[in-house]
Order: sequence, then C-alpha cells, then structure tokens
Amino acid sequence: MASAKKRAKSRQAALEPATLAKFLEQATQLHGEGRFDEAARLYLHVEKCNPEALAASYFLALIDIETGWLDRALERLRLVTRQDPSSFDAVFALGHTFGELGQWPQAVNAYQRARTIKPQSTTARFALARALEVVGQLDDAIALFRDLANFAPVRLNALMSAAQLKPSEITSAESEEMAAVARDTSTPVAGRIGLLFALAGVLETSSRYEGAFATYLEANRLRRERLIEDAGHPPELVIASPGSRPKFNTPQQAAAQHAQMIARAKQIFTPDLIARYSGKGHDSPAPIFILGMPRSGSTLLEQILSSHGKVEGLGEGVALWRTISGRFPLVAEAGAEDDPEFFRKLAEDYLARQRAFGWRKAPFVVDKMLGNYMSIGMIHLMFPKATILHSVRDPVDTCLACFRQLFRTGNETTYDLSDIGEHYVRYREMMAHWETVLPGRFVNVVHEQLITDPDSKIRWLVEDACKLKWDENCIRFHQTKRAVRTASIAQVRQPIFNTSLQRWRKYASHLGPLMEALGPYAPR
Repeated sequence: MASAKKRAKSRQAALEPATLAKFLEQATQLHGEGRFDEAARLYLHVEKCNPEALAASYFLALIDIETGWLDRALERLRLVTRQDPSSFDAVFALGHTFGELGQWPQAVNAYQRARTIKPQSTTARFALARALEVVGQLDDAIALFRDLANFAPVRLNALMSAAQLKPSEITSAESEEMAAVARDTSTPVAGRIGLLFALAGVLETSSRYEGAFATYLEANRLRRERLIEDAGHPPELVIASPGSRPKFNTPQQAAAQHAQMIARAKQIFTPDLIARYSGKGHDSPAPIFILGMPRSGSTLLEQILSSHGKVEGLGEGVALWRTISGRFPLVAEAGAEDDPEFFRKLAEDYLARQRAFGWRKAPFVVDKMLGNYMSIGMIHLMFPKATILHSVRDPVDTCLACFRQLFRTGNETTYDLSDIGEHYVRYREMMAHWETVLPGRFVNVVHEQLITDPDSKIRWLVEDACKLKWDENCIRFHQTKRAVRTASIAQVRQPIFNTSLQRWRKYASHLGPLMEALGPYAPR
C-alpha cells in the first residue's frame, strides 16, 4: 500500500507534456543567454519531476562543463548515454568531457561511438582525429585526416590539420592547392588564415625560408586585423552556449590590460604583504607549477616530469585562476585579511579543483598554465612548499615561435613582431618583480641547456629543481603514453632534437621590428 501511494505521488509530481515543454523551452532560452544559474534551476526541476526527460540532464551536463564541474557532467552524461545510447550529441559531449578530464583513451572510445552512431559526421571524425593526436597515435590521426580530405566540404580543413601535425605529409600538389585557396581573396578570412599558417610550416620544412616568412607575415597580418575565434580550426560541435565562450580583445586592448595587470600585481604584492601572510598557506608540496611565455619549451618540461612515476601532468588548466579570481588580496574581501586560515582554504579549493579536472593518484601534479607567472605571489602564499618552474628560452626564438603559431584563443599580441616583443618585455618586468620580492622562489629552467645537455639537466630538473627521487623514465620521456594537447604535440613524442635552436637566424633579415621591441633582451 505504501509503495502504491509513493508511485501515485510520483505520478502527481510529474509535469504534464505541455508544461514540460514550456519548462524546457524557457530553460534552453536562459541557457543560450548564458544565464546558467537560472537555466539550471529549471532543468533541475524537470530532472526531478520527469527523470525520463533526458534533455534536462544533458543540458545540465553542458552547464556543468562550462562552469568547470566536470565530474558532475561526466556522471550525468554517463546516465544519459546509458538510457539513450544512440544520442549522438550526448555521446559526443561525453567524449569532450573525458578529454577535459584528461581521460583521453576514454575520449577516443566515446568519439568512436559517436562516429558509429552518425558515420557521415565529419565533426565526429575530426574530434576523433584530435583525440588520437593527444594520445600519441599520430599515424592514425593523419590517416583520419587523409580520409576526411576525400570529402570536398572539409578537404582543406583536413589537409590543414595534417599539415599542422606533420608538414612533410603534404605533397607538392596539395601545397599548391592550399596556396591557391589561401591567396584567393574570395575565400573566407578564417579559412585563409589557417591555411596560410599551415602552408608556412610546409614551406619551412622544405627549407624555403623566404617564402615561409612571407606566408607567416600574411597569415599574422590577417589574423591581427580580424581576430576570429575559430580561424583555421576544423568545425566542432558546440558544447556550450556561444555567449559563454571566450572572446578576443583587440591587440591594443590586450596589451593595455596586460600592462595594467602587471602594474596592479606589483602594487599589491609588496614585501610587506608577503611577509605578513607568509607561512599561513597549505603545507602540501604536491603542485608543480610550470609558467612563462608560450612556446618556451614548457611542454617538454611537463612531458619529462609526467614520465616520473609519482607525477601527473594536467596540462594548461584553469584551476588556479578559478580559485583566486575575485579573492583577497586581488580585491577587497570582508574578513579575509584577518583570517589566519584564508590562504590555506584557498589552497584546499585549488587542490579540489585539480581533482575535479582529473588529478587522481599521483602524489604530485603539474599545472602548466603558463600565464600563472602573473600569480606567483598567490602561489607562494597558498603553497609555500610548491615547486615553481620558470620555463625560459632564447627571447628571439620564443617570440618567433609565437609568431609562427596560430592560437585557438587569446594571445592577441602574438600576431605582430613589435607586439610580441613588447609583450615579452612586460612579462620579464613581472618576473623581475617576483625575483625582487620573493628571491629564489622560482627555478629558471633554460630550454637550450636542457636540449644541449639532456642527461645531466634532466636529472637536475628532477632531483634538484623538483626534489624528487630519480626515475629513469624521465630520460625516456618520448616513450611515455600520456595526453599532450599543446602545439608541441608531435615534438614531445620524439627524442630531444636541436633543430629549433637559434631558428630565428634563418629569418634574421626580417626581424628588425622584433629586435627593436625586445630592447635589452635582443641579442647584441
């Protein structure tokens, strides 16, 4: 009798079809406007009243993804895909979530399922190829790009993707085809930009440096003039509301904000503030922060350290930013100034976020968000025992490598040689401040030394810089099976090579604006 009453109550609580449809329509509208909290309340009501309405759980999972609650998103998507295994969108989102959590083998499996559900979907094939890249199955990824190149609507995207992964894969005929489309002004600008960057890499690989630089110059000019979020990248399923996706600033706005942030950090993190709050953080030595400029050799550092049995690399995550954004001393916060546990609790929040982002069993975790160089003061106060590695490379090679790279988002100052040089000088200003107020707190790891003397420098990195016991796997880092998502995705699968050292000299006659902007950091 009690069970019957419970079932009756459940039926009474269920929303009628018309009401259900109205709730979902209103929630979807709020979701699309980026009003996640309001949308989530409606979705949760539907999920409770009508658990069979899987759309609510699916869209709640998307909100969880967007707001960083990946474990929760994963749980919901597993539920949805168990009940509706033929849902392409849910299975695809499951693959995306696995990837964001660093569980790339599972992501590969999910994308393979999505391709099975919708064999004609080029979106699923591109996603699968990207996941295969990340797990190191580069030949399989290229084979998929080759297969995609047989479909006229995505042929150029596929060739471009193959070229970015392995420039030598592109034939002369394909290179000419890419060049013709890239230089046709009727081609959409986004497509031209991506093709020009890929083509420049092909020309460089064949030692045609003059043509390569001219192509890089044109690619960067177009990118800088018209910053487009998806320029030169294959189509992807929209996982989150477009209104919530990161937007580009103009290069001028980005440079001004960068300068303001540095000035603000220098104003806040004085010797007095650091002395006042030092020793009140978390005593965990678990985090290993790798920070510095893009294209400075940081992925190699993470790959070496992640080959250690006690270290897990999570790549470029946002855990620190989400932990400290809007918190004291970056802004005024009631009660924080006098709370002796404040920085320890911030550290606990950070560690919890890293676990949510995929940190599992290893005692140490690598955070390679390079922009964290802005936050060394916060890192020190939160984790006085954490290791902070500053990835340093020849300034001209660093800036040129940025100029040669098409970034997916942000990095607005990397598409002009003068802009890059000025950005580099500001970054070094920030690092000089940290060295003044926190002398010896971070370790400079010089890329060129690692490349020219790997045996001794890798051991130094592990034992001296990170205070870890030696692990022979670190010297065989290129054999480590782990996910790598950065622009160095192919390079770290190979033994150390020195062909990138002093690459700038091949382009020296074109680098006047960069040398002038670098000032004291330019070679003498």
